[in-house]
Amino acid sequence: MKLLILDKDTDYLERFKHYMSKKYTHLQISVCDNIETAKLLIHEDTFDIVLFGVEFENVKLEELSVNISNIVFAYISETNEIINGQDTIFKYLSVSELYTMICELYEKNKKRIIKTNKTEKSGDKQTEIITFLPVHGGAGSSTMAAACSISFASESEVLYINLEQRPSDAVFFSGENKKGLTDVIAFLKTKYTDDGIIKLLKSVIQKDQKHQSAKLSFIKGYTNIMDCLSTSGQNLEVMLNVIKNNTDFKYIIIDSDFIVSPVLQKLISMSDKLVFVSSGSDISNSNLSKIQRYLQLLKRDVVQMPENYLLLNQYYGLNDEKTIIPDMEIIAKLARYRTGDNSRITSQDVINQVLSNKDVFLKLKTTISEDVPS
Repeated sequence: MKLLILDKDTDYLERFKHYMSKKYTHLQISVCDNIETAKLLIHEDTFDIVLFGVEFENVKLEELSVNISNIVFAYISETNEIINGQDTIFKYLSVSELYTMICELYEKNKKRIIKTNKTEKSGDKQTEIITFLPVHGGAGSSTMAAACSISFASESEVLYINLEQRPSDAVFFSGENKKGLTDVIAFLKTKYTDDGIIKLLKSVIQKDQKHQSAKLSFIKGYTNIMDCLSTSGQNLEVMLNVIKNNTDFKYIIIDSDFIVSPVLQKLISMSDKLVFVSSGSDISNSNLSKIQRYLQLLKRDVVQMPENYLLLNQYYGLNDEKTIIPDMEIIAKLARYRTGDNSRITSQDVINQVLSNKDVFLKLKTTISEDVPS
């Protein structure tokens, strides 16, 4: 179902699009704040529903100069008043209520039934996205993301996704499926159907065979380093929303590089929690202060910023992080790892040592309340 909203309140439009798209992947939303852009969008695409803000109540449909017989027109208002005797939606309802009213408009005017996805049927399915990001090279964010995935999978369904340019999922997890992230992104660049992307994603998600947990799954990372360059923020958004709305994962754990780009911005906006991994050295603290500056600037463009946490890995013990990073809660301080005989330590050895402390990721286990766009 394709929806266009024409309204002068651009802040509201961004909030509406963010929250609705996040919860209902099959709802394709376009927004604009002037009639000329609306005309252009309607000419370029086929919309099922067009909502006009009260500022455009005098716009005549004939002005759109397009075949409007297959488009449902209604108004969206800041009050409960009915505009021009037409169907009118109150702006500041909850996300679920807004979606229900949009579906009712569609069904009423087009005589079709919208199938409610299983998120709405169960009423209690919530998926939390936790993204691990490195403060500097060699911080161990991939190992921490893998350890967190293994830890959470002891109780809940978990999906690990590696978005790094040089993915390390093969180090931590194993499976027989050859398909992965590269196949998903390539498919999203075609004229795909909702059923098609759902089917593909379910085929690339595979159970981990390395650890003894039936609740741990992963998606194989990029096939080669160049594949990540073809990924867009929109691709990432579609992929994550389809997974959230069509699977039973309680947690999606994402391991990503910290490379400033539209993709990183989209990832941050869709995450519920960000976990920055650092050693706590002078250099890493300097890098972290620059990252915090970026996050502050990002608040101008992201409707709701995720919670930020810091995990100190291979910690040197400077004990001054709270004055340097006052806006991040430190969830753990992990000492440098050692083996008993000073032999080479593997990633699995590190994970085993991390998981021996059951409280490392405890603060990341929280529930998500329903978002509303008001």
